[in-house]
Amino acid sequence: MLTESEKQAMVHDTAELLLSSGETAEILRPSVSGAGGFTGPHEPAEDSLGTVAIEFRQLSPEELKQIGADGVCSMLPDSDVAEGDILVYDDARYRVTDIKRENCFGAVTHLTVRLEHEYKGS
Repeated sequence: MLTESEKQAMVHDTAELLLSSGETAEILRPSVSGAGGFTGPHEPAEDSLGTVAIEFRQLSPEELKQIGADGVCSMLPDSDVAEGDILVYDDARYRVTDIKRENCFGAVTHLTVRLEHEYKGS
């Protein structure tokens, strides 16, 4: 078993690695209204929750197909991200489809976020 200080050190070290990537993304949270239809609820607007540090994983098309995603990134555990949010990264829009809290010996070190590329008409 790890001590509390060892767990905190692991969380800190993981955060430092993630921050050192230098990558960021903006989180947009859709405002949902109405019950929706075949394509889901109507989202008339989006609110920006700000910019967060991420590490966008470079995976092959085969790897992405196996996991059923268009992209995967890592984020800090305290990032205010939820399924259904939009991440704007490198001028592309991605819908958050799954969030997994990565637990290492009792410490949540980061989030693994699965993304689906979104094409939004203007």
